[in-house]
Amino acid sequence: MKAHNENRIVTIHQMLFEMARGNFNSSIPLSSNEDELETLVVLINMVAEEMKESIFQVGYVNTHRTHQFIAQSTLVLDGSFIIKSFTPEVTYFLGYSESELIDLPLADIITTASFKQFQDVLDVNVSLPTTIVLDFTPKEHLPVSISCTIGRLVNSSEIILNFVTPARQDSYRPLMYENENDKHNKTRKADALLIQKLYDYILAHLEEPLPSLKELSYEFGTNERKLKDGFRHFFKTSIYQFYNDERLKRAYFMIEHTTIPLKNICLMNGFNNYPNFSKSFKKRFGFSPYEMKRNETSFNSLLED
Repeated sequence: MKAHNENRIVTIHQMLFEMARGNFNSSIPLSSNEDELETLVVLINMVAEEMKESIFQVGYVNTHRTHQFIAQSTLVLDGSFIIKSFTPEVTYFLGYSESELIDLPLADIITTASFKQFQDVLDVNVSLPTTIVLDFTPKEHLPVSISCTIGRLVNSSEIILNFVTPARQDSYRPLMYENENDKHNKTRKADALLIQKLYDYILAHLEEPLPSLKELSYEFGTNERKLKDGFRHFFKTSIYQFYNDERLKRAYFMIEHTTIPLKNICLMNGFNNYPNFSKSFKKRFGFSPYEMKRNETSFNSLLED
């Protein structure tokens, strides 16, 4: 058993080395052991998959398998910024069907701030084509910042939006196994995928009250115990504690790097009232939001510069 564990540790070191040099396409095969080392293996595999998704979303070129993840995409908009046509890659990236995208307002697939920025660029009659960064809101995924080129067709009022996106895959495969026919491995793979979806859901809805465990189990098509125990197995914390810690960390960042009023930050991170927010914040960090030193230069000003 000792020799087996030593081999597993060597494999973990190899995986971490691959990740350190920018290769996130590898994966550690799972064993039949149910121990802390195996939990670490699952988490490393999940981190590698998340890093691969995140890095390609911001245009990082990975020399290992670049061609599978980068796609040139185009949206054609009319004068009212309604989607009239697009390349097939857009559907994979945004998670919408072709019928859902046709005649959909651009405002429905980018953030409010990005849409205003888009309008401002066209209102000031800047020389086209021009390039801006827009925050897209894929269906059931977190916003993605992408550099876009805005242009017009000759003798037409239609607007062309060109950008490079990650080519989404239809099936999410965070883990690989030596024996795909092993029923036990397939069950654990499905469990890992389920918990990964819950993890993504929580991070995408930090500004909202956390649904009850019963509502979450209904949302993800499973039972309460499996959801609760599975999340604790992979992340060593409860669902609510993770949700609370993440929104407090986001609030900390917003207080430190923006000049948004504290009461607004409280509401933006899903707290119903400031006293409860302040109490939770102080319990987590050892001091109240009011005691934090705030930067004089706001985050928005930094972005404009």
